[in-house]
Amino acid sequence: MRSAVINKSKNSVDMLSGPLVGKLIVFAMPIALTGILQQLFNSADVVICGRFVGNVALAAVGANSHIVNLFVGSFIGLSIGANVLIANYIGAGKIQKIHNVVTTSMTFAVLFGLTLMFIGLIFAKSLLSFLGTPDEIIEPATLYLKILFIGIPFIVVYNFGTAILRSIGDTRRPLIILSITGLLNVVLNVFFVVAFKMGVEGVAIATVIANSISAIVVVFLLTRETSDVKYNIGEFMIVKDSLLKIMVIGIPSAIQGMVFSISNLCVQTAVNSLGTKTIAANTAAFNIESFPYFLLSAFASACLTFMSQNFGAENYDRCRVIVKDCLILAIAFSGSLILIIGMLPRQVLSLFTKDVEVIGIALYRIYIVCIPNWISSVYEILSAGIRVLKHPMISAVIIMLGTVVFRFIWVLLVFPLNRTYAMLLYVYPLSWIIINVIITIAYLRISKAMLPRM
Repeated sequence: MRSAVINKSKNSVDMLSGPLVGKLIVFAMPIALTGILQQLFNSADVVICGRFVGNVALAAVGANSHIVNLFVGSFIGLSIGANVLIANYIGAGKIQKIHNVVTTSMTFAVLFGLTLMFIGLIFAKSLLSFLGTPDEIIEPATLYLKILFIGIPFIVVYNFGTAILRSIGDTRRPLIILSITGLLNVVLNVFFVVAFKMGVEGVAIATVIANSISAIVVVFLLTRETSDVKYNIGEFMIVKDSLLKIMVIGIPSAIQGMVFSISNLCVQTAVNSLGTKTIAANTAAFNIESFPYFLLSAFASACLTFMSQNFGAENYDRCRVIVKDCLILAIAFSGSLILIIGMLPRQVLSLFTKDVEVIGIALYRIYIVCIPNWISSVYEILSAGIRVLKHPMISAVIIMLGTVVFRFIWVLLVFPLNRTYAMLLYVYPLSWIIINVIITIAYLRISKAMLPRM
């Protein structure tokens, strides 16, 4: 076994020794709270649009939700490459390589973000039209999306910056940053929309301002970091070997994140065909079901980082325990929140809209998609393990087949037989079950080869 010999800061976590469960919870909870707070703040956009502007504005924001998630999913996936690589080098004690990955990651984030911003500004309306967005909301939806694209570089920088911090176990400071900027986002929403009657453009501008501040603060923290993940802002360069290794891990992870959004876009196209009220209902319910998902996803992030450090240090037995503990914790925490939502569905939905008909439609998604969502824990945790074990493309392909391909076939062949919202939604739990079975088989085979018994 090898042990890391690196400079640490008070924000670092010892992932290589000691009891695991407590550390996993301490690591994961800030990530979960960060995601939940982010969704709450995003939900504020939905609430303000639904209550102060109307169903058209609510639907315009909802029509963009999966497009935004598509891009954000790619950023998070690519940043996972940096997270895994840095954590692996920490476990192996390779200090210079850590520095190279940090510098390369931040430089790439800026360049990649700017490129996507220009592409998005050019093709925003075409993308919405392609997805069958109704004519009555196409203009406000396009305006909303274009403004959000202006803030894309900040989102990319923020995600890579927080991925670097997570590699040393620092999940607390990103939570603090988001808490402050998220509250600012809500205040600006009220300021622009309620006070100045700006509509969806006010919501988008508030989001961009909040995201830009988050990115700036994360970069500042990295420049002041006392551990070996410190970022020297003057070193604007890309180390070819580091970028290649980030991409080897990050691209399959990005594909994996994007395929969910692509499959949801496919479903969203079918939702759009059911009318504005169904779009509004789908938007409200989607925001609610995101909360338990953030809990299980947080433990997937914990699995990814803890396992990466221990795999680098050749602590193979500990790697197996990390996967088991994370799976149990993910099911327990997400299942508890789902139980609460299942007991108070109408009350929760009433926070997003006053329209009784919209609430009635949204209940279908709560019962069919949200309540069974805990079973996603299996493929999220095992997928993280497969990525650490140097087979990221395998998990990406499995999830692509189980989501994009299966959901596309469902929308194309099954949904037309009974064009109801409920029939459309059944595709989610069915696809999760298929993915779980296949990815469990893949993980067991890969772990047997890559994690020899000590």
